[in-house]
Amino acid sequence: MTTVMGNIGNDFYSAFYEPDVARRREALLVWVESAAPKIQAAVEDELKAFVEWVCEERWTEEGWKRGEEKLHRIQNDYPLVMDIRLRRLGLREKYIGQLPDRVEHWSPAPISAPAGEALTKPVAASSIPDDGRRSPNDDRSDSMNPNNDAYQAATDNRSDQMNPNNDAYWSSRGR
Repeated sequence: MTTVMGNIGNDFYSAFYEPDVARRREALLVWVESAAPKIQAAVEDELKAFVEWVCEERWTEEGWKRGEEKLHRIQNDYPLVMDIRLRRLGLREKYIGQLPDRVEHWSPAPISAPAGEALTKPVAASSIPDDGRRSPNDDRSDSMNPNNDAYQAATDNRSDQMNPNNDAYWSSRGR
């Protein structure tokens, strides 16, 4: 089970975004000092969730024997590891803890803008363009989804381009 640390991650981002190197290093050290007690408090819950996951269906004698055999086989290859990282949560992933607040980030000033010009417009954290157009990522996800018509069109085009008996094969080679 995954433990989501709430706004501790947002606090990390805020410290990391400090443009001055010395102040960034100091901000990150302050973040570590403030985040450590909160993370230590979550470790016990994480260990309890781990024990429950390992022992699921292992409370009977037969289940315990199967679990013991499996753990003996994997013991040398699977050490106990604690990962702290930034990553996206899966749609069906089980988690404990609190999700962080959504944030909006400010777009950087254009390169042609005078130095020190204030940032003007917040940019939404989502990837949906404001003008209603689809992003290249949307198109790519369509062509990678077997349930979408774009997927079939993409596979047909690939097979056409790989077939020397098809005009698309020769046109893709500049002939």
